[in-house]
Amino acid sequence: MTTPSAPNNQPKIRPLDSDKNLDALFPSRFLKVETLAEWNVTEITVEIARVQEEEVQPRTGEIQWKPVFYFRTKNGSIYPQGYLLSAKADKDALKKACQAETVGDLIGKKIKIKIDNWRGRPVLRIDPAKVEE
Repeated sequence: MTTPSAPNNQPKIRPLDSDKNLDALFPSRFLKVETLAEWNVTEITVEIARVQEEEVQPRTGEIQWKPVFYFRTKNGSIYPQGYLLSAKADKDALKKACQAETVGDLIGKKIKIKIDNWRGRPVLRIDPAKVEE
């Protein structure tokens, strides 16, 4: 008869890459300024693949529904992080850049997302200039 071995009380561990960005430790479901910084760019041009409303929690205990835009990558797949449309300025820039009036008008349109400043902090904004095809 064999005796059961004592449980291993040691936690499972794995090393972290010393070059890993700290923001990557808690990934966001939305595109962030840090994402562009990791790519060493200040702006990107993307094609809108789909738009949907998602539940977000801007503050503890507060639930809101906000539009989120998802984009096509160069190989045609949809990028997993969406762009959270949270400012009226972005809605206005989106209308101008895409010359769109409805959500359906946005699908397949290209927009430029750039790093801007708001109240002294870097933020992502939609450029109101039309992207030339």
